[in-house]
This record gives sequence, structure tokens and C-alpha cells, in this order.
Amino acid sequence: MKQDLAGFVRKLVWVLITGLYAVVLGSLAFEGLTRLVGVRLPGILASGDQGDRGLWIYDANLGWFHAPNARGQSYEGGPDAGTVRINGLGLRGPEVSRDVPTGVTRALVLGDSFVFGVGVDEEHLFSSELQRRLGPGYEVVNMGVSGYSTDQEYLLFESLGASFGATLVVLVMCDNDFEGNTQDFVYRAYYKPRFDLDTGGLVRRNLPVPRLSAPEEARLWLGRHSNAWKLLRRATAGLEAFDIFEVARPRAGRPDVELAFQLIAALRRRLQEAGASLAVFNTGHRGERTGLFQALRVHLRREGVTFLGLEDALARARAERPEGRWDFGGNTHWNVDSHRVAAEVVHTFLVTRGLVR
Repeated sequence: MKQDLAGFVRKLVWVLITGLYAVVLGSLAFEGLTRLVGVRLPGILASGDQGDRGLWIYDANLGWFHAPNARGQSYEGGPDAGTVRINGLGLRGPEVSRDVPTGVTRALVLGDSFVFGVGVDEEHLFSSELQRRLGPGYEVVNMGVSGYSTDQEYLLFESLGASFGATLVVLVMCDNDFEGNTQDFVYRAYYKPRFDLDTGGLVRRNLPVPRLSAPEEARLWLGRHSNAWKLLRRATAGLEAFDIFEVARPRAGRPDVELAFQLIAALRRRLQEAGASLAVFNTGHRGERTGLFQALRVHLRREGVTFLGLEDALARARAERPEGRWDFGGNTHWNVDSHRVAAEVVHTFLVTRGLVR
């Protein structure tokens, strides 16, 4: 009996070792063949492919932020080249002094890649369009960072925006914020901060934001450069036993309207203490899950937070001028015409509500 068991174990070990050798040799052969014919499987975006993500650097408070004085491009198909300049404070656009110039009223625009303006040149950004409508008596500062959710936008205001002496903050939300606020690892490559809701209010988590460990850095490199690794990762997707092919295991995220509202409420309290105003908008992009914002607006209305939905105005504009440059086809980010119309609608609303002259 013992001999039979020992023989079975030896056979099992032999089968496992043989299978491992087969996987390794097959992976090497697949890697060599695909490289020989010039095939590159899609994987985690590499530095040369990631547009404005190539301008990101690690930030212990925010997860990532723009490298000061960086230059790059986020081309999405035109008409703009998507040329990007980052100023000395790490924000897209011209240099900004922390001190407000004499005779100028300062407004900040917080948001993600829509506000940052992927695929769009600086002159056509929502913030630039809003600046033109407000005129020289105002200075509009673009604080958009691609990939940010409401939690990071709040932390960015707290760490940088609060020192700008702004009297108005415009918060532009995207529907993916409702999940993003609950996540701690995104885009298969970046850790981020987050908040939990407790009886005492918002509780900060994942701060300081972890750096990738050496094994995680290695898996990230393979996920960007190895066709065999990408194939194995795709084949084992969803199987926890094969998480080795992922850089890290993200925390499961789901839309959380209450958390989004509490983050907005915290931002509003900070602004009220400084004598500044807050106005909240949504991107209204094609395919937006507007129902999430409709649920959020119940809370905003109850608490007297100023808000406006952009979905109707942008949908009407797209219907009236279907030939317009509204987005990028398969990419629903604002294109130049959406930036312009959004700025027009927001400017009119801010004037009507007495938030700007």
C-alpha cells in the first residue's frame, strides 16, 4: 500500500514537472514567434502608449500626479494633436502663482480626464473656454488629472488648491467616479487613496499610498512587454489561484452614491470656511449612466449644494449637429465642441446663480 502511494506521488510530481516544463517551453516559443513576426498583444499600457499617463509620477497623497514642467501628447484622433504642457505646480496649462493677482478673481476646475482634456489642445479645453467667457478679470485654473475620482480631487484641493485663494470651485464629475471612490488599485498598475464612511464621517484609507513592491514592478513590466505573460493572464482571468499574472489584487468597487455625496459635502465645508463657493456638474458624455447623478442630486438638493446636469444640453447639441466634433468615436471623452458647449452652459448657469459677474 505504501509502495503504491509512493509510486502515485512520484508519477504526480513527474506529471506536474513535465507540465510546468511544457508551459515554460511553450511560453518561450510563443514569445519568440510573436516577436519574430512583429505581433504585440494588448496589455497594460506601456510608457510609449499611455498618452498623458506617461506624464504621471508617484504621489504618496494622491497615488499619481503630473511631473512638474513635463511635456507630452494625448492624441485621440483629432482634430487637435492633444499637445500637453504641465506647469511648475504639476497642473495642465500656463504657470500659476499661489498668490491671486491684484484685481483678479480666481476659479478652480476639479475633475478627471474630461477636465484635463485628453485629445484636446490647451486652447480648446473646458477651462480655457470658460476663461474666455469670464474675461480678464478672472483666472481659471485647470486642476484636472486623468483617472482621478472625487476622493483624489478632494485631496488635491486640500493639498494644493486650498492655497490658491479661489472664490469659486467648479467640480466636474464623471459617472465612473461612483466606483472609483471605492477602489484602491486601478488601471492594473496604480494604487490610490480612498475613504470609508463611518459613524464619525469620512475615514481615510490607503494613505500614504503604497508604492509598487519589487515583485509587483516585475509583474507590471511583464504585463506591458511579454506576449506570453499577457496570454496567460487573459487565459486565467477571474481565477484567484492565478492572480500571479496580475500586478496586484484590487479591492472590488461598486457605485456608491452616498460616499460621493459625503466627499462633495466635505469639499463644500472646506470652501465655506474659506468664503468660497462650489458648483457641481457632470460630464453628460455619450452613454453616461445619468441615473447615478439623478440619485446624487437628491442629496445635493437637500443640502443646498449648487449643481447642474449637462446631459440634456450636450445631448441636444449632438442631435442638432451630428457632424460636430463631440467625442472620439470609440472614446466618449469630450472633443473640442463638447468642451465649448459645456463651457457655454456652465458660464450661463454661473452668471444666473450669481456665482460670477
